[in-house]
Amino acid sequence: MHAGTLSHEEFRKARGGKPAVIVFGAIEPHGKHLPLDTDSIIPMEIVRRLEKKVGANAIFFPPVNYGYVYTLRRFPGAISLTSSTLQLVAKEIFSELCREGFTRFLVIIGHGGNTGIVKNALKELSDSHKFRAAVVEWWKLTKVEAGHADEVEASLVLAAGFVLRAKPVQEKSKRYAGDIIPAPADVFTPSGYIGKVGDINKEKGEKIYAEIVAKMEKMLENDLLLEE
Repeated sequence: MHAGTLSHEEFRKARGGKPAVIVFGAIEPHGKHLPLDTDSIIPMEIVRRLEKKVGANAIFFPPVNYGYVYTLRRFPGAISLTSSTLQLVAKEIFSELCREGFTRFLVIIGHGGNTGIVKNALKELSDSHKFRAAVVEWWKLTKVEAGHADEVEASLVLAAGFVLRAKPVQEKSKRYAGDIIPAPADVFTPSGYIGKVGDINKEKGEKIYAEIVAKMEKMLENDLLLEE
């Protein structure tokens, strides 16, 4: 059930005791072959499929489609909030949801740069409000190892009904121990991705979506608690 499509009276009647689901995405370069809003396309497709499973048992809110983009700003199309702005936005959104009576939040992260920031906002808010939140990076719910704009993300974009913007060519990148700040340019390939791009197909994306959505469905059924 989408909150944004309801009247205020419908919303008042529908919200009682149900978890709120919200996506934090980003506008960020994803190689030459994927769109800038990949980090919103994938989690919103998860939401679309999850809603088919749980129906009116959860309230789905509009996504936050801008995030904290750090490592890829040398490429065109990295539209970033500052970390402090994103943390404030997240804290105020969840504060308002608490005011509306929500005590359970399933937070779907589409962009890794948002994770710690959103978690910090919720941690601070927990000092003054009672709730439970599950902050979930979708790639942590699949057995397939995902990179950035690699064959996993590309397959998920295809399965969501989008097309590749160009044919990807395999390029090399490097890995370094620890978090290097500022990030070396060669952490990403020259085209701005990490990982393999040789096996991109819709069927792979469908399987990964099914795996992720099944686990999120269990989370909603078990008060957001899913043992690993």
